[in-house]
Amino acid sequence: MPFTYFHFGPAILIGLLAYRYLDFPSFVAANVLTDWRAALVFLGFWPPPRHSWVHTYLGSFACALVFAAAMIYLRPYLSEYLEMFGVNSDYSNRKIVYSALTGVTVHVTLDAFHHPTMNPFYPLMEKPLYGLMSTLEVTLFASLLGLLAFPVYYWHLNGRPVIHKKYFRD
Repeated sequence: MPFTYFHFGPAILIGLLAYRYLDFPSFVAANVLTDWRAALVFLGFWPPPRHSWVHTYLGSFACALVFAAAMIYLRPYLSEYLEMFGVNSDYSNRKIVYSALTGVTVHVTLDAFHHPTMNPFYPLMEKPLYGLMSTLEVTLFASLLGLLAFPVYYWHLNGRPVIHKKYFRD
């Protein structure tokens, strides 16, 4: 993504749709925090390239394990705040690790379509996804997923479909 905040849309939508299987905060955090190195490069605190080992599947999995360790420690303290937003759920260490690994995979895959400087499958193959979508198309796709997250969040909070049956004729 051109900016990491575009990863919130897909992360929130997928996190809500897979709520029973993922630890929502771990999944969303892993999606966004994968850009930690890119942000440091962008701000001038780290030398280029912006997308290096962190944006490979192997590198992102290593980062996911660090994210997961941090979330295993932090998760009990977050429950009260997550409850305020209706996204607190049962969690386990295994669910947190799975969510972090899944989150970084989604991030790297989404970025792989349009960043010429990253090679997600390194060292196995060269950029098979690059160029299949333009930066504009990926940005619009991520934005659309972000917009779709709102009705799914509403449904999640209210435990019912966004468009109720009473609005349809039999």
